[in-house]
Amino acid sequence: MTEHSTSEHNRDLSRESTFYALAMVFSGMVQVAFLPFMSKYLTADAAGELGTLRIIAEAIAGIVVLGLPTALIRAWHRTSQHRSVLIRGITFPLVPSVLMVVVILFLQGYLKTFLNLQHPDYLFHAILLGIGIAYVQIALTLPRAAGFAGRYLILQVIRGIMALGLLILLLFSTTLDTIPSFMTARWAPSFLIAFAAVAMMWRKTADSKQHKEQKGLTREILTFSLPLIPATLSMIVLSSADMFMLRSIYPDMAESGYYEWASRACLVLMPMILGFNMAWKRFIFRKKRTGGTLAELGRAGLLFMLLVNWGSLILAMSSAWIVPLAGGGNFLPAARVLPTLAGAGALYGLFLISQTGCLLTGQTRFIAVMTLFGAMLNIGFNFRLIPVAGALGAAFATLGTNLFMALSLFWLGRKVFPISFFVVVLTVIPPIAFGALATLSPGWRAAIVIVSTLITVSAIGYLRLPGTRLEGSALDET
Repeated sequence: MTEHSTSEHNRDLSRESTFYALAMVFSGMVQVAFLPFMSKYLTADAAGELGTLRIIAEAIAGIVVLGLPTALIRAWHRTSQHRSVLIRGITFPLVPSVLMVVVILFLQGYLKTFLNLQHPDYLFHAILLGIGIAYVQIALTLPRAAGFAGRYLILQVIRGIMALGLLILLLFSTTLDTIPSFMTARWAPSFLIAFAAVAMMWRKTADSKQHKEQKGLTREILTFSLPLIPATLSMIVLSSADMFMLRSIYPDMAESGYYEWASRACLVLMPMILGFNMAWKRFIFRKKRTGGTLAELGRAGLLFMLLVNWGSLILAMSSAWIVPLAGGGNFLPAARVLPTLAGAGALYGLFLISQTGCLLTGQTRFIAVMTLFGAMLNIGFNFRLIPVAGALGAAFATLGTNLFMALSLFWLGRKVFPISFFVVVLTVIPPIAFGALATLSPGWRAAIVIVSTLITVSAIGYLRLPGTRLEGSALDET
């Protein structure tokens, strides 16, 4: 791999990460803008029900999406017949979409009882939101694969503006109930943006029709993607078990609302986390094809973790001011949950980086197994901690589970993506301590923020060391 191409790839990672982070920043701003509307128009119980419907939608999306986003990016860089990749991305989810409609409608009565839903008819909106989320993820994957990060940003900005505008319109100008208004404001723009992205990429891939189609493309995509379905569903279990169990085994329904509010507030971390992750996938697959260095991957991953730890620390230390400002008096108990969830968010970022070794070797089954085990572990944690501490117990369950999954996948991928154990330990200690640190006085919290900022800046400056080539059989497909 030439020095020019190495620099080009690194510039692409920085540029695309920036664009994706900006897209996620805007999406996060939209989610934060939703919080005052939630505080004004929803009770804590209703906010919990909205969160439950959202989680059901995410479960539907996890099945419908078929693990395709990462597989499509990989396929895009392994074949020149990009139109074929696009067509498969559009058509593969149709069957599971129909299946999910049938299953959810069949289980409607059971879900109402188990989740204490006041209005089971709202499940219709959960179905639409789930399918919409799946298709917008798939549709926006192809611009990512092609490096059209700017176009991705534009589409996400339009989607966010449409969502917030539609929510305001529905709340003030229609007779639609509040929970369906929040749900509609999310699923309607998702379908429109998915259609726009597919139309754009349909034009962009017109020339590729002349290229010879790769044999076994369907099998290659599905072989890589299908093991990611249990991984995706396990991650949804990780994000939903706490809410489901809060509403089913804890007597105070308001606790689910506090947890939902704190979870929404933690979405401000997602621009940094998901923005980097989206660029990271294309980066590592290009490195796999053209060659690269372990130092490049290691420095980029460590730089990301320094930044995400710093961002989550700021959120955790500011929780005592953020909650009263954006949530008002009704959601003040969310302030004790937010710091621990911020730490869990940082460890989720570490979990995404920990998958690198398994993705490079195509061993997605390892990711599936460990996330499935993590989901079962999370249920056990929740079963033990929720009766004792309510929403805070659910937050600790998420923190512990994310820690376990990140460390286990680093261990499994250590031959391809070796990371110093000492570095990993230094990375995970701060997020674990956020909950305790947030209980200190304002002066101590301010001092912690200042010191951590200086350490972060110094560590970033230190990440300028040479590395070794990514060579040998460790990167060969298995």
